[in-house]
Amino acid sequence: MDVNYDYNLAFKSISEKLKKKFLRKPNVTDAIDEYTALSKQLDQEESFSLSAACWQQVAKCYHSVGNFVSESAALQNAAKNYLQSETATAIESNNITFNEDLLSVMSIYDELIRLNCDQNERTLSAKLCVELADILALKYEKYFEAIPYYERAISLSSNSESSQQLHVVLIQLKLAALKVFTCDYLTALRIYTEITNSICSIYLISSNRSGSFRGSDLTNLNSFYSKPQGLWTKLLTQADISKLLLLIYSNPTKLQPEHKQTIEAYNSFQTLANSTTNYLPVICMNRNVFILLQSFVMACQSNDTNSLHTLQKELWPHLTDIQNYILNLIIDKIFNSSYTDDLLSQ
Repeated sequence: MDVNYDYNLAFKSISEKLKKKFLRKPNVTDAIDEYTALSKQLDQEESFSLSAACWQQVAKCYHSVGNFVSESAALQNAAKNYLQSETATAIESNNITFNEDLLSVMSIYDELIRLNCDQNERTLSAKLCVELADILALKYEKYFEAIPYYERAISLSSNSESSQQLHVVLIQLKLAALKVFTCDYLTALRIYTEITNSICSIYLISSNRSGSFRGSDLTNLNSFYSKPQGLWTKLLTQADISKLLLLIYSNPTKLQPEHKQTIEAYNSFQTLANSTTNYLPVICMNRNVFILLQSFVMACQSNDTNSLHTLQKELWPHLTDIQNYILNLIIDKIFNSSYTDDLLSQ
């Protein structure tokens, strides 16, 4: 059977019915049923992009009668089918594709996000932003395309209730990782700093400074914190280690107060010995991991290339993928610098 011919004929027939004058709701219902039946038939024949087009028409029908919930569901079905079509095309063409169906997915998600924002469904809009960004970044490695959607998700979630703070931090970690992969190291450093500051602000007990708590208050040595528990501990230490590694790699000419405190915390033999230390990430961190990181900082400062390889091997299983990626960047930079110095000294 000629799928394209049958589809075009059936699609045109349904569309003609909708163009008749004095359109009433029952006609829309009939069109929805016919488009849905046609999409299912096309799914069985693995004509996913054509099936997606049917679901888009279903969404338009629901929009015409003000049924936004069903419109959103139809658009999600269309996006799902376009993704299936993109995957099938990539397999058939050995990953040589113009990503036409993926562009359609992005267009539909944009429409879904707008639709939910219009209905003041900010949480759902943020969820859709993250969903699309994950597809672009994790499945297709389109980091630059994914970044604006993570940023928009953070913006949509920023004014939500406190229960969403954990959700925002998880999105920020994803965004920071993409900033590293796209070589925007200073922005990644800023994001990791915001994460550590925001988590510490949650667990701030008291401070001798008057006024509301701000991120810069983390540098106050007279601030006291309760110890985070569970996932918060993991996220805090993860963000702080990433921040430390980026500070070593980027080597900014002027350190912000919180960055200076981070370097000092990992560069002092007194940090663990001092039971009153108030640098919260260190309080939460595994002692052995902290000692390894402390040794790594000192090896970097002294350009001890022999120790760096040993420390990298020991640190590797304790770090995340993005942290090991930055670790490699640091070691490559130091080794290349040492090699250049050796050449110049000859």
